[in-house]
Amino acid sequence: MRLALGAAAALMVTAAVARADDPMQLAVVSYGSIPAGSSFETELFQNTEISNHVDSTLKAALTARGFRYAPGGQGLVFSISADPTGRNDPNRTLGANDPNHAQVHIAFNTAPNQNTDTLARGYRISLSVYERQSGHYVWRAEINDLKPDADPMDATRPMVDKLMSALEKSVKPVP
Repeated sequence: MRLALGAAAALMVTAAVARADDPMQLAVVSYGSIPAGSSFETELFQNTEISNHVDSTLKAALTARGFRYAPGGQGLVFSISADPTGRNDPNRTLGANDPNHAQVHIAFNTAPNQNTDTLARGYRISLSVYERQSGHYVWRAEINDLKPDADPMDATRPMVDKLMSALEKSVKPVP
């Protein structure tokens, strides 16, 4: 009995350590179910090399899971924002606003010294899914790779894989 309790305790401690060592943090909000095999298109918050890399990786991951890429269609829209974080870029520390999009990303620092250069360095992908016809959001997620100086090109695929694992929980089979 003691051996079993000891083994169970050791397993729980090991599991906690494994999660604590994972430099990726994922936050997800699901507003409803996503029909399996839905058509989709993507839109980029910024037309950058990193965003385009995420776009192509995401399209491949979605089509591999049975979704149909149909630009200009009436299905789902996956809105992508991808950027390195905390790289001493004044636009990223104070906020980035594109007047052509209804998105704004703002980082606040309420520390007494007001030094925004101390934001964690890493890489972030934000993904929002909405229905083209209604404009209603059905799913949102943000994943951060907090490894110092994370290489976005290398980190994208594992980050998209984690996003897809989370998205699959909201996908419902079509009757």
